[in-house]
Amino acid sequence: RLFHSGLPHRGINSFELASEALKIVQDKFYKDFPPHEEELKYGFATPSTMKPTQVECAKGALNQLPPWTTISGDIRLTPFYDPVVVMQTVNEYVEDINENIESVPTRGPCSKYTLEGDDVDIKRGKVFIEWTDDESTVRQMEGIACDLNSEGLKSIIDATKEVKGEAKPYAITGSLPLVRQMQNEGFDIQISGFGLSKTYHADNEYALLSDMQDAFQILLRIISINDEK
Repeated sequence: RLFHSGLPHRGINSFELASEALKIVQDKFYKDFPPHEEELKYGFATPSTMKPTQVECAKGALNQLPPWTTISGDIRLTPFYDPVVVMQTVNEYVEDINENIESVPTRGPCSKYTLEGDDVDIKRGKVFIEWTDDESTVRQMEGIACDLNSEGLKSIIDATKEVKGEAKPYAITGSLPLVRQMQNEGFDIQISGFGLSKTYHADNEYALLSDMQDAFQILLRIISINDEK
């Protein structure tokens, strides 16, 4: 609820509520979706994570409590958790916060998320969650755990060793469209790349032409290895 910061007990500071609500949601997420025992075998760089990456609030004066705050971020899952179940569970976290808004921690003696009085137009703070994709779209982007015993993976490793001298398979919490559906249909799906991971999403993202030349040789060798079989 927008109000003058000199009378903070008469407003609801959305920035504080959003921050506290996010902590509650994150704490529950990491309790319900902890590191999975299978992640070590696949060499995952991280377990499943949920984190804020952007924040925005109502643009007003410095002496005003912001009436709304939006925190955006992402959830990245290892493929041992069902993403739709995660979405539904996080929705339940938010519902519980709204039903028990009085129990959300406040900051200082004047911070509050419920108000009283006949002249008060907004008596309760509220938390909303909005997903960028619906459940069907999320299903299309569901990640996979590759078959560690597949001929395809063996071919990639052998070809990479021949060209680069070594091969160190690892996994990250990213995905591509339809890979889970294709794997479920029996395709031997492997996901690999030949760029520089240290420059991914950098301001000046780039790849080396020499790496692309090696990549072409690796792909040719993969074809050759499987033709020989």
